[in-house]
Amino acid sequence: MVKKLIIISGLSGAGKSQVLNILEDIGYFCVDNLPVELLDKFIFLVKTTPKRNKFGIGMDIRSAENVDDLVEVYNQLLSKVSNIEIIKIFLEADIKTLIKRFSETRRKHPLGGDLLGSIKKEQRLLSKIKKLSDIVIDTSQLTINELQKRVFDLIEKKQINKLRINILSFGYKFGLPLNADIVFDTRFLPNPNYVSNLKILNGRNRKVKEYVLNSSVTLEYLQNIKSFIQFILPYVINEGKSYFTIAFGCTGGQHRSVVIAEEIYRYLNFLKTEYKYNYSISLSHRDI
Repeated sequence: MVKKLIIISGLSGAGKSQVLNILEDIGYFCVDNLPVELLDKFIFLVKTTPKRNKFGIGMDIRSAENVDDLVEVYNQLLSKVSNIEIIKIFLEADIKTLIKRFSETRRKHPLGGDLLGSIKKEQRLLSKIKKLSDIVIDTSQLTINELQKRVFDLIEKKQINKLRINILSFGYKFGLPLNADIVFDTRFLPNPNYVSNLKILNGRNRKVKEYVLNSSVTLEYLQNIKSFIQFILPYVINEGKSYFTIAFGCTGGQHRSVVIAEEIYRYLNFLKTEYKYNYSISLSHRDI
């Protein structure tokens, strides 16, 4: 398998840290502010590490005492590397945006001194690095989600919209699940807990399912949930999330929430096949 190395450079405040975080979220091992003196050693590790094949490093004005050293790395060392796919990304933003970002975060520019003067000096110093880069991204008008999608489009196209949807049932008396993105309450549905021969069973049992689903209220509620999920699903996928948890709760987490969770799990599998959606699905019952 060909190994991949993404080198992120660019102007301070343009979003290098955010891009490295994005890379980490999709399985890259990342190092920020790598000194040029250590790049050859890092590439040696990339070549010889057996269990990793995706790496990202951040290199900018802080990585070398003399920016010409960084230019030399781009010109010579990287051109000599074989069996590693290297993509050099340069991030930039307009001066107005950079000043606003530094003002909001109250961070000092790495070059110090007057902020406007430092930004212009950095633009000048890194102009050669920009020309040597494979991809230039202007982040001035990009939100974090838009930046994430842009990175996916450019370097990880196969992973776009690769979402994992977790379906979870739970009992309110044991507390809300902290990782839930959406919670549906099922406590108003017919309760098998009050039926003697069903009480000791759980929602995976056929008799319990039939009892809960044999209700016009349950069927109408299910239909509304399905319509809602079908509506929001394309937007959730396009947002670029890695995980999305839909939780269903009843009092004890034994009967009603389990039945509805399993119905929605089947429905999401149907949507995946019907619309060729690129997501995976898991189902768990927290309190059984």
